[in-house]
Amino acid sequence: MTLWAARRLSAKKIIEKKADYLLCAKENQPTLSSNIEACFTQYLENHQKDPKPEDNNPAFAETIEKNKGRQEHRRCWVFNNVADIDPKQEWPGLQQFSVIQRDRLIGKKQTTELHFYIESREMTAASVLSAARNHWSTENGQHLSLDVSFREDASKIHERTAAKNIATVRRWCFNAHKKSCRFEKESMASRIELAGLDADYRTELVLETLRPD
Repeated sequence: MTLWAARRLSAKKIIEKKADYLLCAKENQPTLSSNIEACFTQYLENHQKDPKPEDNNPAFAETIEKNKGRQEHRRCWVFNNVADIDPKQEWPGLQQFSVIQRDRLIGKKQTTELHFYIESREMTAASVLSAARNHWSTENGQHLSLDVSFREDASKIHERTAAKNIATVRRWCFNAHKKSCRFEKESMASRIELAGLDADYRTELVLETLRPD
């Protein structure tokens, strides 16, 4: 199963449990990402200026954060024309998609990033910004844990596909250890070492991740 298909299956399970999702459309969903980008490009061509704060437009929000020589300007747009990005209705429960633009200025260096999201319920742009920010915080926290436990930043693997594959394996191992109740008082480094020495423990970790929550 491809990662793209796995994410669709996850979305289906979330909807079946009567919950909602907000998923980032990344490069591993090229059709979805390109469709969102095309819709957003067309929108910008027809709307040269952002809505003003006094307009109270729920489909647009922005925040500006300044901290120790670092400034980040986040803008979010939400759209409901989901048929344009998912004409085959492959994403269960899809109600809305969003685009977040992050303009960062650190010292004299400025960068701009676009992030695409899909949602299973209608949300205001402000709500999407808040949810996405929490997601970024979680990602950054996990990256720190991965670097401490697996020395991710010291990896010598630089070829793009190989780097993505090994990063996926690291995250799977990290999540498997976090989910396991065995050796829960041990540090992550100790759990990794124990898994390397004990084949039964490794098997247990694999089976644990396959069990439904």
